[in-house]
Amino acid sequence: MFKKRKNTNIRQRRLSEDEAVAENDGVVIMATDDSNSNPAPLVKREKKKVKKEAVEQKKQSVLSFEDELEADDGIIFQEKKSSLSYKLRKEMKKERKEKRREEKEKQRQAEGKEKKDKNGGPTLSELDELGIRIVNGREAESIAAQPGDSDDSDDGVPGKHKFRPKGTKTSQSLDPWKRMLQSGQIPDANMIHAIRKKRQQAREQGDVIPLDDTVRVEESKSRLVRDDDNDRSEDEEGESRMDFSLNQQARDRRQRREAFDAAQEKGSDNSDHDSEWEKQQLLKAGANAKVAGGGDGESSQEAVVQPGDIVGQYTSLDSGGALGLAGTTEAGLWGTETLIPSSAASLPRPANYEAEGIIKRLKDSRTSLEEVFRRHQAEAEAVEQELAECKATTVRCTDDQQPLTSIYQFYQDMRGYVTDLRDCLNEKVPVITNLEDQVYALYKQRAQKMVQRRRQDVRDQNDEFSPFAGKGAAGDEYRTRRAAEREGRRTRRRREREKRGDTGHHDGMSTDDEESQSEIQMMQTELEHLGLEARKVFEDVEEDFSQLKRIMSWFEEWRSQDLPTYCDAYVAYNLPKIFSPYIRLQMLRWNPLMKESDSSGGGSGGCSGVEVERMHWFNLLLLYGSAGTDDTKQLKEDPDRYLMSYLVEKVVLIKLKELVGCWWDPLSHSQTVRLVNLVRHYAEAYPSLGPSSKTLKELTHAIIAKIRDAIDNDIFIPMFPKNVYDNKNSGVSLFFQRQFWVAWKLLSSTLMWHKVLSDSVIHDLAVRSLLNLYLLPALNLAAEINPSDALDKCRNVINALPRTWVKSEGTHAFLGRLEDFLVKLTEKLDPTANAPALREVCGLLKSIGANTQAEKITHKYL
Repeated sequence: MFKKRKNTNIRQRRLSEDEAVAENDGVVIMATDDSNSNPAPLVKREKKKVKKEAVEQKKQSVLSFEDELEADDGIIFQEKKSSLSYKLRKEMKKERKEKRREEKEKQRQAEGKEKKDKNGGPTLSELDELGIRIVNGREAESIAAQPGDSDDSDDGVPGKHKFRPKGTKTSQSLDPWKRMLQSGQIPDANMIHAIRKKRQQAREQGDVIPLDDTVRVEESKSRLVRDDDNDRSEDEEGESRMDFSLNQQARDRRQRREAFDAAQEKGSDNSDHDSEWEKQQLLKAGANAKVAGGGDGESSQEAVVQPGDIVGQYTSLDSGGALGLAGTTEAGLWGTETLIPSSAASLPRPANYEAEGIIKRLKDSRTSLEEVFRRHQAEAEAVEQELAECKATTVRCTDDQQPLTSIYQFYQDMRGYVTDLRDCLNEKVPVITNLEDQVYALYKQRAQKMVQRRRQDVRDQNDEFSPFAGKGAAGDEYRTRRAAEREGRRTRRRREREKRGDTGHHDGMSTDDEESQSEIQMMQTELEHLGLEARKVFEDVEEDFSQLKRIMSWFEEWRSQDLPTYCDAYVAYNLPKIFSPYIRLQMLRWNPLMKESDSSGGGSGGCSGVEVERMHWFNLLLLYGSAGTDDTKQLKEDPDRYLMSYLVEKVVLIKLKELVGCWWDPLSHSQTVRLVNLVRHYAEAYPSLGPSSKTLKELTHAIIAKIRDAIDNDIFIPMFPKNVYDNKNSGVSLFFQRQFWVAWKLLSSTLMWHKVLSDSVIHDLAVRSLLNLYLLPALNLAAEINPSDALDKCRNVINALPRTWVKSEGTHAFLGRLEDFLVKLTEKLDPTANAPALREVCGLLKSIGANTQAEKITHKYL
């Protein structure tokens, strides 16, 4: 940015003694700023000497590997440059210099633009176009100074910056920077920052008069003074800035011309105001002269000024004179509204200035004022009416505040209660679930023990009576012990039947589920322990969260106070989930499939054989929200009309499903009867338990799975050769009879689910899996051994079938193979000795709808 002066002084680095020894012929040349000597010849001689040595060295070693060659190893080649190549190289070097100079010029222009964007001043290129050249310090002093001037006589120079040092110390401290500027060195950012810091230190020490206002520095309590805030010599005060331009006088003339033009513009504005004032005064003078001239032609009496004339005079003055100016000024100060109504300004000008005209004008003014008064009065009445309405609204809102406040408080309490209840149940429900799992595990352990014992007995008897069993099977000690226990249980059951007088019983119809007294007592002890644990679940909870009645009262209060919000919150759909933990805890030991002798026990959950409708929670929730009303329409619109149905579905059926999986034995006739009655009762009594009920579907799937498991693992009928069954009292015959009646008992238990399960499921389980695969082959074997016994068995099978199947017209599609068996059985009966048996066969055929076959048998044998 600055043009450098050509410095003739050559400064060289001072060499140390070691370096001087290393340089054998080196010469140390020193040059200082104050020396004016010119050691150029010595330097040139040294340079020439160094160049000469370098050339000689180059001549001696042209190749880089010359030292490695022997005297006769090779030939030294040296390139000879022509004059044409020298010229080309010189032109290329010149072009490179021009290109480098253009790049530097572009870079300088770009830096100037950036500085212009930052500082807002012109760039160097723009100053060059305006004819302004930037010079360094020494050139500026030489241009601005005159011959004979000294440092003390610089006060009159207009273009030179005036330094006012306070003491010699400051001037000495600034001399190095001054010398650097005078030498032509371009100051960089670090140098400028250092100069500012030096000046700031001198200002703080009081050694220099500050160039800007230091009040800000004194008032500031900051430890660091910002240069851009206090250095006003560069940004704010143009007089104290060092100016290096050559057109200082021209700039002063331009400033004076601008000041003169501004003064003229201001004077022109004032002259416009003066001319306007003069024009208004001339108008007023003309109006007065017109009034005076009109009186010369009239009589002297008319020349006397009348009151009307005064009014007219003031009227004219008010229209365009000084009064008009005053009115305009007041309107500008106080706004457009005045105390005089708008209708008065529009009144017609009176024709004469007599008293009648004045009175008429006053009356008109009064009329307009009265009109304004009436309008204001009407507005006041409207405001008073609005005020009365606002007061009434305030009173009404105050009256409505109390019930709304109570409702809001109730909902806040309800919200807090529901939140606390939710937290309580989240903590207690896992505990209740754990207790239920323990009860189910205890039931499952007992049921599996009974099933495994029954299946092991069947395997032992088959191994004992089978002709294909090995000899070592009979000598097993454990098998002998199991056989003794099995016979003991059968003997006890037989004695009980004899006491009851039950003569129609067959071996295998009873369920072998007897337990020893110690096992029963152990199970009761475990259940009582779980009942005690159930009582402790809500011991640490307040009654509002532990008692079902208190919880129900909270929601009943909500229902009674605001039924619409009760419905909008879907409380009726959430109540089963809220009440279910407490119901599950009360039904912890509930098991309707257990015998009454095994269901004894008290405490929480001690209701094994009690019906659901007789439980405490059922009677408590049965009248929830009804309030003793008998209105049928109101009951139909009640949102909680399905509460008990939902509770039975969400709690009772789920409990029943778990009991089916862990306790129910399909071979137990008594358990099956209880279970079928419960499911039918719930499905008929509660409307939510329809075909679409998910819980009911899960229960039926559990029932079907349990029946399939019994058919696959518990049904076994031994099919030995015919001669093995000749002795009716043999062990093989008794084993065959027992297993047949076991299969028949499972068939009758399966057919009990008729109208609960679908016909297709009943056909698959009872007819296809049991009747056709197990019972009919056993009936065929029994017909070969004893036709009368086979007829008795067939009669029991047909009696177990649903009445809708045996009374329909035509043979039922499920019973085709049973019809064929009865027809074959008649062929094995003697018509003369077994005529009653043949008539019974015809009756059985008619009962299953085979009327044609019955008529044929009657015609043939009877």
